[in-house]
Amino acid sequence: MDAKAEKLALFRYGVIASLVIETLPRGELTHRAQEIAARHYDFPDSKRTAVSVDTLLDWAGRYRNGGFEALAPKPRQDRGQSRAVTPQLASLIERLKRENPHRTGTTLLRELALSAGQAAPAISPATRYRFLQQRGLSERQLLAPQAHQKFAAELSNQIWQADMLFGPWVRRPSGGRMQALLHATLDDASRLIPHAQFYASQGLHASLDCLRHAVAGVPSGSGVPIRLYIDHAKIYRSPQLARIAASLGTLIIHSRPYQPEGRGKIERCFRTVREQFLAKVDPKHPLSLDELNDRLRVWIESVYHRSEHSALGTTPLLRWQRDIEQVRQLPPSTDLRRLFFHRLDRLVRRDSTFLPHNLFYEAPPHLAGHTIEVRFDPLDSALVEIWFQGKLQATARPVDPVVNGQLPFVKPTASPEPEPTGINFVELLKQKNVDGKDEE
Repeated sequence: MDAKAEKLALFRYGVIASLVIETLPRGELTHRAQEIAARHYDFPDSKRTAVSVDTLLDWAGRYRNGGFEALAPKPRQDRGQSRAVTPQLASLIERLKRENPHRTGTTLLRELALSAGQAAPAISPATRYRFLQQRGLSERQLLAPQAHQKFAAELSNQIWQADMLFGPWVRRPSGGRMQALLHATLDDASRLIPHAQFYASQGLHASLDCLRHAVAGVPSGSGVPIRLYIDHAKIYRSPQLARIAASLGTLIIHSRPYQPEGRGKIERCFRTVREQFLAKVDPKHPLSLDELNDRLRVWIESVYHRSEHSALGTTPLLRWQRDIEQVRQLPPSTDLRRLFFHRLDRLVRRDSTFLPHNLFYEAPPHLAGHTIEVRFDPLDSALVEIWFQGKLQATARPVDPVVNGQLPFVKPTASPEPEPTGINFVELLKQKNVDGKDEE
């Protein structure tokens, strides 16, 4: 799918994720869809702000039957045909209805006639009712209170929390010091840490790498969370993270718009890290980043996971293992590393090179001048894949100007000269004597 279709599919998944991440009875499914329909949304490339229950259930059915790809929009079958409610009329109806949700159908038609004059088209009551329901513009929908669902994890992997903590100063490989940043995930029910690691960056690359290790981590593979509760920062609203979550079947919840129970559990976990682990790191003798992570790994596995938690009455490891049979795992055939690849569109230059992340790579010559999709691990530049028109074309390699300069120059093969079709004057002169007479 193209970028516009993927953007809309990601939006649709974000809206219906709570309907498809777990199996719900029919009544509960409809009730939850009604709660979702009562909210307002920012549709991509559209002024639309509401979605109907029927549309939500249709999207959920598409996802269950066809996965994420099925949420992409399909070409309209009625393209070019006139419809009763034009975009201009729809905008006018929505504005009038939002100004006064108590407007009845008769009043709304009168207001339309006054606003649009003689150009106001006649629409039937059924068409008007269906339009208002689909746009979430009925009086009941507009005046309904906004529902805020409270998230409380009863089982392991129902909710993961993720956050970042400023850590100690460590030695740079090239000399000097830098501050390490701790990225961590925490299971809400068991307080188990699927993965935590110090990085040299606080950006999206480090956050996604931590999440990838968490999904593939121990014990027995931490599995896939149903919900991921994270901050509302810009890096956590990245399309890359949204696409990965949709592929995993995980619902992302940002703390600022919902704020159901706060993020106190991971903050409490970070306090434990500071008091029990970082307090023992000597700032006068800074470690390297690898040494710090080795110590952190040993502390988590041998101390944190095996110490009784006051709120649980047991250890995080034993509490997590209690629900191990219900933890959702990825299929064994899943290539987790490629699932977390970043995807960027890049134009291949005339010299068959492109620039995905501050390093030039070479593409096959036949792709020069074309826009390709580049898939890569941002923390490992060894593997960069080139995709064109939905198909894998090649694996790119970094450009080495020195090696390219040592390659022998291959002169283009000249086209063979055409055979002469006129008179060969040289041969003709050879047949003449000096005085111009023919030879005997």
